[in-house]
Amino acid sequence: MNKLEELKAAIVEKKREIDTFELDVDDYEDQYCECLDEEGPVKVAGLTFDVSTIIRELDPTAYRCGLNDYVDSIEKEETEEYKKLEEELEELESELSDIKEELEEN
Repeated sequence: MNKLEELKAAIVEKKREIDTFELDVDDYEDQYCECLDEEGPVKVAGLTFDVSTIIRELDPTAYRCGLNDYVDSIEKEETEEYKKLEEELEELESELSDIKEELEEN
């Protein structure tokens, strides 16, 4: 397979990665907890707890549903992972364009 064909195949694969890109819920758990804990800790019977800890421990289903909703609200196009994929695609397309120009000149 020549370089031109390899680049075309890589571009198709990178576009597939972009089209099927999904956020991993577990990667955003810390951010979700920070969001829940924004208003500060809660005192219960003289003890202090973070809201995220209370929800996670007392109702793990509600915690997980909330985490999923939080991640669903994130624009995947604005994440670093997605932007990196787009940059990689642009680099591949630029390289393909350069090769095509070289071939046309010869």
